[in-house]
Amino acid sequence: MNEKLRIDTLRGIACVLLVFFHVVGSNPNNGLKIDNGFYRDFNDVLGYLRMPLFTFLSGYVYAYRPFQVGAKSFLFKKARRLLVPMLIVGTAFALLQSLTPGTNFEGYNWLLLHIKPVAHFWFIEALFLIFILIVMLEKSNAFESLARWVLVLAVASVVYISPLSIDYFSINGFVYLCPYFVLGMGVNRFNLMKRLRKEAIFIILLGVGLVLSFMYFDVLSTDSKRTLLALILGMLGCTGLLGLKLKLNFLAMIGAFSYSIYLYHVFFTSFTRILINKMPVNPSLEVLVLLGIVAGILGPIVVQKIMANNNTTRLLFLGMGKQKNIQTKTQSLAT
Repeated sequence: MNEKLRIDTLRGIACVLLVFFHVVGSNPNNGLKIDNGFYRDFNDVLGYLRMPLFTFLSGYVYAYRPFQVGAKSFLFKKARRLLVPMLIVGTAFALLQSLTPGTNFEGYNWLLLHIKPVAHFWFIEALFLIFILIVMLEKSNAFESLARWVLVLAVASVVYISPLSIDYFSINGFVYLCPYFVLGMGVNRFNLMKRLRKEAIFIILLGVGLVLSFMYFDVLSTDSKRTLLALILGMLGCTGLLGLKLKLNFLAMIGAFSYSIYLYHVFFTSFTRILINKMPVNPSLEVLVLLGIVAGILGPIVVQKIMANNNTTRLLFLGMGKQKNIQTKTQSLAT
């Protein structure tokens, strides 16, 4: 129970960082369209931890129930969980964005929709590709020992910092995320956190914080997330945050809805921004950011609560399997 609380707490942190990212905007042309200042710079710096943390946790959780046998069944369940809502929700997002005035719509090639990833849904497509790779590696015993895992991590890291760039089917996202997933999986499978003393974790986090501070104040800069420095920052940052063993109920509650928040938060952050812009008020930037974050977190939680009550909506909009009836649940608890 304590372990789940810790993981959900980190998921909650990742969710807040993600929603904050889309509220502020990935660049000055979207979101709140902030050109410079604290929110712009802080948002950019957090990019070295945001998606690495999401992916690291995915690998860490995968290690609890890794693939063993039945590749078709395993990948079918992953496709249901990931690809079905990606196609349904991602397509709905693209259509709504193109039809709604006031959105940051930049145009889509509709013939290549999802072949070229839609907005933030690239992460889901890339994660499915990672599971395909992991199944192949598991079947070949690539993670049978610590040494073999290190080799896989090294290869993934080399590809990460390579100039390889393929826009289709989120191959770029796959390359970007892969080392963090493999790291999270190995940290759990080989129980590596027990080898790190508290002093080492403190030094790791201090070092990551200092480098990010240098980036924030433009003392140090990098033009790409796929550099060796970015990779080291992401890996050490994720490991250090896990080592803190944070257990915060509020963040854990948010983290328990992390997938729904990832799927739906942009609908609510965009709606909130457009609605406020049409009102005869002029709230401060701080209020706009806060309202966007609250809407981007609470909205998807409500969506999941509603959609999870019906087997069809569970599948199409959440990627969940059929809900067990009350009698089945009672019997399972009795046994």
